[in-house]
Amino acid sequence: MELQEKLERIAREMPGTFGVAIKHLETGEEASLFGDELFQLASVFKIPILATLFRDVEEGRLSLGERVKLQADERVPGSGVLQELDPGAEVTIKDLAMLMIIVSDNYGTDQVLKHVGIERVNRFMNELGLVKTNIQHDCWRLLTICTGLDLPAPTAEGYEEYMRREDADQFDEAHSILEPRPENNVSTPQEINRLLEMIAKKQLISEAACDGMLNILKRQQFTSRIPNLLPGQARAAHKTGTIGSCVNDAGIVYMPQGKGAFAITVLSRDNESTNQGAQTIARLSRAAYDHFMES
Repeated sequence: MELQEKLERIAREMPGTFGVAIKHLETGEEASLFGDELFQLASVFKIPILATLFRDVEEGRLSLGERVKLQADERVPGSGVLQELDPGAEVTIKDLAMLMIIVSDNYGTDQVLKHVGIERVNRFMNELGLVKTNIQHDCWRLLTICTGLDLPAPTAEGYEEYMRREDADQFDEAHSILEPRPENNVSTPQEINRLLEMIAKKQLISEAACDGMLNILKRQQFTSRIPNLLPGQARAAHKTGTIGSCVNDAGIVYMPQGKGAFAITVLSRDNESTNQGAQTIARLSRAAYDHFMES
């Protein structure tokens, strides 16, 4: 059975709508489902941010060693650990980028984004030909808008109000900001996969920059999706994303026995649960792995 057929069968068997792009990096063999359709990125949008950061470091605009002091009035809710630290702690921009990827730290993400700028992220993606990739909202705006708060920037009071509303189950998982529209944080499976391919092949910015990004992506702590059903000899460098009914993961899988690597991006919506979405992604990833190992 061809890889395309395997992907289609899995997608039919599971709830939700899944956009998939898979490409073997050595042979060029690929398959996709809804590969050119827009999907909400959720925290997969942190990959374009990471790429822009490393481009700015390469150009001398920023230093990974620059230190940032954590402020109580800049805390961002949602995933991550930095919001739990005492105000006044200092971390480097590299620390922020690391936590942004490996534990999807929203505070760290918004601090990195403050340094690189949303406009620069979009401009860089456009320069790369990723014209459907669009970042409009940082984590603070994305989350607070879904709870009915209209606060353009973090405040200590806004953080506490968000936490109160979330505890009261006031997060709107069907908010229009989560829809796959060009004015939201969106991309296509093919475009994110192309970005990953450039990183994996050391074709983005510089070889050192790609090595730096891969070193971070390989340390991902959330492993219930792309790597979950893979055997122990396989390795994945990836970034997950979850918001509302959107359950995503995108990365590079390195196979043993000289079989090379493949880039895989899965963006989805209308899942019945996060666990169900994660299981579907894991099945899609394993199907690709088995196909390429047998080729």
